[in-house]
Amino acid sequence: MTNASKKPIIMQVLPRLQSGGVERVTVDTAGFLARVDELPTYVVSAGGALVAELEKNRVHHITLPVASKNPLTILVNGVRLAHLGKRLKVNLFHARSRAPAWSTWLASKLSGIPFITTYHGAYRNKGRLSNWYNSAMVRGKCVITISDFVGNVAQKDHAPLKPTLIKIYPGIDTDTFNPNRFSPEDINKQKKAWGIPLEAPIMLIIGRIAPAKRFDLGIEALARLERKDVHLVMAGSDQGKTALSDALLTLAKERGVEAQVHLIKDFKDLPLAYAVSDFVLFPTQHIETYGRISAEAGAMEKITIATTIGAVPELIVEGETGFLIPPGDLDALVFAIERVLALPPQEKEKMGRQALQHIQRHFSAHRMYAETLDLYKKVVAGKFS
Repeated sequence: MTNASKKPIIMQVLPRLQSGGVERVTVDTAGFLARVDELPTYVVSAGGALVAELEKNRVHHITLPVASKNPLTILVNGVRLAHLGKRLKVNLFHARSRAPAWSTWLASKLSGIPFITTYHGAYRNKGRLSNWYNSAMVRGKCVITISDFVGNVAQKDHAPLKPTLIKIYPGIDTDTFNPNRFSPEDINKQKKAWGIPLEAPIMLIIGRIAPAKRFDLGIEALARLERKDVHLVMAGSDQGKTALSDALLTLAKERGVEAQVHLIKDFKDLPLAYAVSDFVLFPTQHIETYGRISAEAGAMEKITIATTIGAVPELIVEGETGFLIPPGDLDALVFAIERVLALPPQEKEKMGRQALQHIQRHFSAHRMYAETLDLYKKVVAGKFS
């Protein structure tokens, strides 16, 4: 048993460490744990680009083929995790995906070390076998859900197992996503680099370029505005699928707004992209289980126009920190953009401040770390049977 004043020794398990929301939360949480007390912290995955960041933060990474859905590999991984857990004196397994959850379930049975999960996704339920496979995510002592939306999905799909659900929103690093980091000179320099007039209002769409993210709606809305002073920056990655980004540029040309559209692939300084913008569009039709972009934008004091899909409405206070529109509704998007463009400067600044306060209060990394560590301690102390 770990002393209540000490951090438990945690082993997080996820498929890979490449990129994405699950990976980001895992890395951030592990980095925080490594700074608490002197006890080690472990992450198990099949590897990836983010391993270097883990090791830089003094987190121990262990490579196992936990991304595999092969039943035999899952069993072998479970046995290996049980041995590792005992040898490294782990107090708690924390699984963040289905195949690793089955392995940690087995490891827990073999070692007596408790395990929990984080339900990150709205997993497809295609029938009994699919539902049984997904149920690995609710077989631990408790289940962290990353939003009310995800919690409702988990409860609905697995009600017979009576999971104990604990909502902990993923946190935004408000030190990194901090508008005070950038001076007017920094912002103007970036505008010049992108070829945008300094006085031009800038709409930003940011994230992975994919059909369901509906970057195209931003272009269509820009064309409908019939304002030559407004520019649209699309900062994202097409992950090598150049046909997607080429199609967006072709659409901009067809709509006569190609001079106002700026496709910035793989831009590394995301906080700066937010800082340069006047407001953010998040017209996704993808089922968002959290909506990190809305949180990042709010942390940067930016008004967000987003769709009422998945968990996105949980991050935006309608009319106070941003505006919500139905998915795929171009008319509603154009109307919301016109509302933002028409806001007096003091009202726009007020909404930006309210957005920042909302994120700091409910969606900061510091809050996530505190709530997660408190839950770890409670589980290790046997408060979840």
